[in-house]
Amino acid sequence: MKVLIHLLAVVAGQFAVEAALARNSSHALAAPSAEAPAPVTDAPNAIIAEARRWLGSGNMTGKPGPWCASFANYILKRTGHRPLASDQVSAAFAYGPQLRDPKVGALAVVSTSYGPAGHVGFVSAVEADGSIRLISGNWGRRVGDAKFSRRAIVAFVDVP
Repeated sequence: MKVLIHLLAVVAGQFAVEAALARNSSHALAAPSAEAPAPVTDAPNAIIAEARRWLGSGNMTGKPGPWCASFANYILKRTGHRPLASDQVSAAFAYGPQLRDPKVGALAVVSTSYGPAGHVGFVSAVEADGSIRLISGNWGRRVGDAKFSRRAIVAFVDVP
């Protein structure tokens, strides 16, 4: 009986938290709307702000299969930038000048078990330990913010 009461209290608490979050529009549980793209102003901040809006969302690109490059294109278009040449990770290599060091808002190509160009995302932060935080699509089948070892990044590409 105690377990059942505890379970009911946990479920009731979860509903209360969800209701509170839903009242606060900056933390709404639903995916953001696909309204008109933002104009390019402060490009790195605009890119990261737009990408963050989609954290936790599923594939909004409509593209089947791996969609991390499609997400990058989606964000680039929504912030007034030209898209990658294709929806392939390898297209990021030729997008803009390659950078020696990470830069917030730049594209980062990640080596994964799928190969040296296995994943792409936007640099959202450089941690004190040198690791790189990326916001990317198709990370756990969602838009995610994940930490990567600097050694896993094969290229940083500036967004012109």
